[in-house]
Amino acid sequence: MKKLVSAALLAALLPAMPANAKTLELVFRPPAIDPQDICGIDIANLPEPDLTVEGGDEELTDRQRIRFLRRDIRRLQAEDPDKNFPFISVLIRRLTELDPNFNEADQILSLIELHINAGRMTDLQQLGLIDQLRENSDSLTANQRMMLVQYYLNGIGVEKDVPFAHELIRDAAYRGNALALLEISRLALQGTLIGGWDAPLDLTVTMAFGGLLGEMTPGVCGRVERIAEEYMSGGIVSQNPDIALEWYKFAADMGGANAAWKIVEYHLSADADRKDNEAMMEYLRLAVSRGITLDSDQIEQLKSAGNVTEEELTKILGFNHSEDLDGTPQSLSRFFELTVNIDSDEPDAESPYMKYLRELTQIPDAPGWVFTELAQEIFIRKGRWAGESDAMPVLEEAVARGDGLGMQMLAQRLIRYRDDPRQVNRAINLLLETVSAFGMEDSMNMLDGLYRCQLNDAPHLDAANTWQDAYNASKHETVEINSDDLLSMDPYLVPEDLARLQTQALQGRTVSLANFLARVDHDPFAGERMERLWADRADNSDQTMEAYAEVAFALADTPAKRELAVELFRRVYLNNGVTTALDLAIALVEHNARDPEIASEILELLNQSAHRGEGASMRLLARLEGNPDEVYEKFAQTIEDRGDFLALMFAVPYLPVEKLDDYIDRAVSEMRCGTKDVEEIGDAYAIHFDSQLSYHWRRIGLVMEGGHVLSKLRLTDTQMKRYKIGEAPTEQDVLERALGDGEAGALRQLYRLAADPDLETYDPAAAATYLSQVLNLVNDSDVPWILSNIATADAAVREEVGKQFDIGELFQRSARNGDVQAAYSYGMLLRRTARTPSELVESASWLRDAAENGSVPAMREYGYALFLGIGIPRDNPGAAEWLSRAVRMGDARAEELLTLLELGAGR
Repeated sequence: MKKLVSAALLAALLPAMPANAKTLELVFRPPAIDPQDICGIDIANLPEPDLTVEGGDEELTDRQRIRFLRRDIRRLQAEDPDKNFPFISVLIRRLTELDPNFNEADQILSLIELHINAGRMTDLQQLGLIDQLRENSDSLTANQRMMLVQYYLNGIGVEKDVPFAHELIRDAAYRGNALALLEISRLALQGTLIGGWDAPLDLTVTMAFGGLLGEMTPGVCGRVERIAEEYMSGGIVSQNPDIALEWYKFAADMGGANAAWKIVEYHLSADADRKDNEAMMEYLRLAVSRGITLDSDQIEQLKSAGNVTEEELTKILGFNHSEDLDGTPQSLSRFFELTVNIDSDEPDAESPYMKYLRELTQIPDAPGWVFTELAQEIFIRKGRWAGESDAMPVLEEAVARGDGLGMQMLAQRLIRYRDDPRQVNRAINLLLETVSAFGMEDSMNMLDGLYRCQLNDAPHLDAANTWQDAYNASKHETVEINSDDLLSMDPYLVPEDLARLQTQALQGRTVSLANFLARVDHDPFAGERMERLWADRADNSDQTMEAYAEVAFALADTPAKRELAVELFRRVYLNNGVTTALDLAIALVEHNARDPEIASEILELLNQSAHRGEGASMRLLARLEGNPDEVYEKFAQTIEDRGDFLALMFAVPYLPVEKLDDYIDRAVSEMRCGTKDVEEIGDAYAIHFDSQLSYHWRRIGLVMEGGHVLSKLRLTDTQMKRYKIGEAPTEQDVLERALGDGEAGALRQLYRLAADPDLETYDPAAAATYLSQVLNLVNDSDVPWILSNIATADAAVREEVGKQFDIGELFQRSARNGDVQAAYSYGMLLRRTARTPSELVESASWLRDAAENGSVPAMREYGYALFLGIGIPRDNPGAAEWLSRAVRMGDARAEELLTLLELGAGR
């Protein structure tokens, strides 16, 4: 293919920035090339794609093994690299054997990364892996050399050798390696220049982008997406979403399915004035016709246009009618990396991933989590009940190998056999071990439920209350909060709850993370960096994105916000597949179920979910269609194989007496020990006229903590527990404590509280003291802040400030040091507070100095002073000149004044 060498030369460049600039102002646009399918894949000749969450039943190929191995290596290193060190090492060796593109150097680099992540730096140095790479650096690829650079550049696992690192970077750059060129640029922006590299910074970045563009081969789409990402992130070049979109369009026009979907996502998330439905549909058609990637590691796995049609995706996405007319703020969901995942109605009994897990279990020292994950996969595919005979031996092996989650799962399964004391005792012992050996707090809650509800002779209140107290003390329970209270939580009223909410969000707890995301969404001080950080956390969990969509829907309090929330819910469903079907159906019922098309969509979603054994879907189907008998008949076998608690309860009226106990035992092992589930089981026995057992479950319901007396008052248990426990620290208390701990930044916030006359904390003398303390820190960056606040403070605060230091001298000193804003602010302060003509003369002088040094507001105000003769003789031509300068700089108020001046001169 022809190289696009001229693309770099044709790029439109702004003047180069100095080497210590934060980012480079560079415009590098795609070349003009007619659309062509360079990156596309021949869908017709692909193997049958995997269209379900759990996978298909095709054979496990080496390509799939490699993908699973790479994913597990990343995942295990992220979880606990030290604990997983031996097994990760085994997986790296297997990857080397299977992947022809993963050579010996790649293996060494992976082992180096593993040692670093595990904190085994001494072992790494003793093994000499990094030095081994250095000895063979001539045989390394350019990208491998760039990885080696980081170790010597930063002294990681080896003695720092910056000259050698720079030599590698420079040599790779001279060979045209884009990563090396980007590294040179990044270092230059940080103030470090590479010896022997004399090219200007703008040319260096241009060459890097040109190298990424490279030849027009099938890999070009992935490479140019890297350019788009640079413009999105603003790491080297300044952020420019418009140029990023141009590069995504270029990749899409070259056949990139992922880039086409990026453009769809852009228009779904854009502000109302930037949305383009026509463009969105154009690239949606491209994405569908060429296939939509499941993820970056399985580009060969595509959604066939014959299986996921444009019409289906259009319906799922909606028509993007959210015009945002009421100024609805942008959601941080615009940073989500959502893709497409359409499930089949029923899961297959086998999958490549299950076969992969079975292979891992054959490794002699395979850890217990492999067996636990295999058991989970069996339950998903064959059903939580139909798969039990196959999964239980696997769980036993997981327990034998010491996996805490496996112990917890096995204990829950054994509760089904609660008529056998041996099984019950074993379940209790397993849960006790997960608490003592692994610190699994939720096992305490399970023990509470076991003693309170699930044992045949429950309730055992002494034991239940003991475990309940332990669980409460652990603070592991998800922070209880409803949508009405979520946004009104005040850190100075409920600091404990907010602290726990943030902690649980950082831990990745689904509901708490979703709730915290909603608070970030509505925080006016949350910048884009903060929003991206939290969006990245949500991206790692389909469940979190689903919970976030639910919260966004609950918080939508206008028609426009509701439309946006429904649109987001559809996108999350498109990403998650059937796991989100029920919640989307519920949202659509609330939103607009009267529409016949939406009503049909709701039924499709509920049928998808019901095939997975979700009883809530079956119940809602029966309610909407008014035919519970038909719904049960349709899903009876599904309930038998995989029905959850609500599905089992839905089946109760149709069960013969001899099958009732089995279904109740299954339901008890799945239940939550709360009033709703307890009532369900009591109702089940009442339906079958078993008054004794119905009474038994009603009696258990009476020992639920707090009962349900306050439910109609809309008060939560947490709110009740806070009653009269003592006032929380005020904002001022917290800031004073922070100041005492040496956090000087608290002074600014303390000043804000003391200087605002609308607050109870208003205290002019204290405000002046805080300003003096800031000034005494002699931090140049604080002086403009001090001057700004003095200039805008009320008279009482300025008077107190004047008692503690010379305000005029401070302004004048800053102005003499080149602070134009200080000169302007002082001039305006003198004008507002003038008591003598000389002060007005001094005001005009300061405004003139600021105007002459480029301050646009000063140009306007000095022109205004000349116009009215404030502290200076009237001079209409001079006023017109200065006002005209301000107008040319875009000052709207100056334009009004100039018009008034001209009208007056015309009379």
